Amino acid sequence: MTTAITLPQNKAQKISIRVLSILMFTWMLALGITKLIGTEPHLVDTFTKMNMLSIMKPAGFLEILGGLGLLFPKYRTYAALGLLPMFIGAFAAHFASQTMLPMGPHEYSGNNAYTLHS
Repeated sequence: MTTAITLPQNKAQKISIRVLSILMFTWMLALGITKLIGTEPHLVDTFTKMNMLSIMKPAGFLEILGGLGLLFPKYRTYAALGLLPMFIGAFAAHFASQTMLPMGPHEYSGNNAYTLHS
């Protein structure tokens, strides 16, 4: 039988973990929905440049599922461990393809300050 890792927590720690879990869920939900719908041109363009367009929708689904898992203490550890390879894979894919997504309210114009140059 496997159990989640639990640490002694006071009330402030429990509240902090809950708030951070909700924030992370919201972030993962937004990312997942964006990938599922596929309406963001820069996102589709980036996945196409990385030759990974076929995994965009499954990645979006897994992000939503992982975000939901973060909301429930019983599944939080497993959800975090499931999301970790996705984050590592996303970093590696962006690094290998030398593309980066904009991190602000900018329009994606292809070759901009967020594109890595060798």
